[in-house]
Amino acid sequence: METVGKECACDVLIVDDDEFNLRVAGDILKEFYSVRTAQSGEKTLEFLEENLPRLILLDLHMPGLDGREIMKRIQANGRWKKIPIIFLTSDTKPETEKECLMLGASDFITKPFVPMVMLSRIGRILELSELQNDLEAKLEEKTKLVEKVSLNSIMVIANTIDAKDAYTSGHSLRVAKCSAAIARRLNWPEKDVQNLHYVALLHDIGKIGVPDAILNKPSKLSNEEFEIIKKHPVIGNDILKDIHVIKSVAEGALYHHERYDGRGYPFGLSGEDIPYCARIIGIADAYDAMTSNRIYRHKLTQERVIREFERGRGTQFDPQLTDLFLGMLREGFDVTKEEALISWEDDLASQSSALLNRVLTEFTADIQQKAATDSLTGLYNRNYAEIQIAKLIGDAHSGAMMIIDMDNFKHINDTYGHIVGDRTLKIFADTLKANTGADDVVCRLGGDEFIVFLTDVTDRREISEKAQSILDMLAESLEKINCSRATSVSIGIAVIPGDGRNFDKLYTNADKALYYVKRNGKNAYAFYSDEKTKNKSHNTGTDLDHIRSMLERGLDQGEKGIFEVDYEDFQRIYNYISRGVKRNQQQVQTLLFTLSTDDNEKLSMNPEEPMRTLELAVASSLRMVDVGTKYSSIQYIVVLMDADIENGRKVADRVVKQFYQMYGGKGVVVSYDIQTMMSRKTGE
Repeated sequence: METVGKECACDVLIVDDDEFNLRVAGDILKEFYSVRTAQSGEKTLEFLEENLPRLILLDLHMPGLDGREIMKRIQANGRWKKIPIIFLTSDTKPETEKECLMLGASDFITKPFVPMVMLSRIGRILELSELQNDLEAKLEEKTKLVEKVSLNSIMVIANTIDAKDAYTSGHSLRVAKCSAAIARRLNWPEKDVQNLHYVALLHDIGKIGVPDAILNKPSKLSNEEFEIIKKHPVIGNDILKDIHVIKSVAEGALYHHERYDGRGYPFGLSGEDIPYCARIIGIADAYDAMTSNRIYRHKLTQERVIREFERGRGTQFDPQLTDLFLGMLREGFDVTKEEALISWEDDLASQSSALLNRVLTEFTADIQQKAATDSLTGLYNRNYAEIQIAKLIGDAHSGAMMIIDMDNFKHINDTYGHIVGDRTLKIFADTLKANTGADDVVCRLGGDEFIVFLTDVTDRREISEKAQSILDMLAESLEKINCSRATSVSIGIAVIPGDGRNFDKLYTNADKALYYVKRNGKNAYAFYSDEKTKNKSHNTGTDLDHIRSMLERGLDQGEKGIFEVDYEDFQRIYNYISRGVKRNQQQVQTLLFTLSTDDNEKLSMNPEEPMRTLELAVASSLRMVDVGTKYSSIQYIVVLMDADIENGRKVADRVVKQFYQMYGGKGVVVSYDIQTMMSRKTGE
């Protein structure tokens, strides 16, 4: 273990004011990582000035600069802010854990240190950090490649725009040369000269939106035609606004026709409100117009050009830039003798259009593929899938559409956490891929809903086999991660042509079939073409009977005890009750039951069995007018109707007693909190 010094960086920097803690942590880590230590916040900042560790273990509580202040300074520093930080603390309160994460820490480790836990957490954070850095590097590389390809293609287009009129051929290159020459006379750094050269190359890109008939009109333009011409700066800005590889590239296109006296277009800017690069390009653009042959006149002589610039000084052109350029003209400036900073002809125009098109097509296809893909599952997203399915149908393909919904998926997130939820979605995506072919379309609609389009598959038996295979394979996969009881899938199926001949109709009918499955037990599939499915989906005359029977069945179930609902429904019922509390002069109590261990620790291992027991205890102890729901994997919340605080406590004690009588396991404690419900304010 090494102390702070000026040598090279390390894997892990340990910061703690307690020398014993430094020694213990160092002994745990030294076999696997190069370790450095610091005993104060000041020493830590000194070390970071010269070294960049891969990870910092930072004591939260220290004299002087404590962990919070050091964290703020690290996050404010551009060189340091990407270093992952794990807080060290002996405080195990949930509030401290929340504070650590809100401060920006990647994780926290409690004292005294447990070697296995420390090594596991450090290894995980370093792995995630390296993955993130690698992804950022690849993204930056890909972004630069996108911009480079975009820039090259735009330059080719700009050259094509110049070629639309034989009299303006080479205009953009000459304007770029002239602009660069002015910038050099201003003693700009060479990198800024080169940037201006690129900006000027693209200043007229917006003319792609101007009809050839107007650009090549031999006579004076009409007012309407001139208004069309005046739009090309805005069009150019729209094309270039997302190109970041060239600084201010869109400004050159947007403002090069503004005049110093405010009489230009498109915005009528004046004076120094016009970007400096656009003022330079405006002079270079006018110079090339004067020195090039046009349909309506021959190019002007050098003397005439000088007189035109003298006349436009302070009106059309920036006076100081005009004086500088006039000096260049009087010295014999000739744009044809200026060298381009890049060889337009050699570097771009000489490339075969076939090669450029191939590169652009392949690269664009790759980008579109990634933009059309759901990042979690790797499946297509809805927009892309809808386009692909519509295209297949438009090309006279038949097929079957499945809409697939994971049953009770929210329960997985609530009980096992979102990491397990994401893993389950990935498993399901793999299940769908395994049951579909290369010509089929598989997409994630969002959340836990998916679409499968089986291209040119219309045989009911074959479709049924695939649907059943999906059900069976998912159940088998979930069994391996102990989630087979938590979720299943329901599938609605619509087949071309009987159930529809376009995406919208197929989707609507498959969704109706899915609705039927959901209402009749889930974990199954149904075809829209089935008479029973159609009747359930279409026969509105029986809808009310169905709803009434469902409600009555709910009342029958309610006679067994508490009215148990999903959490979303509980929220609505709770708000409804709170609206009427004051008006009805009722007392209503809210009870929250929580499971924990004998040591008053959070119950984190296998809470399913005690939670089921708690639900049964609640159901058998409360009345049918009371409402309850599972709040989390270890908590259950109840609303007691028409009960004062004393009655509420008696009910809660009865639930707790019933739980202990029913639960055979040991080491689990059930506690409760009680609060009187207050009425909602008027207008809420």
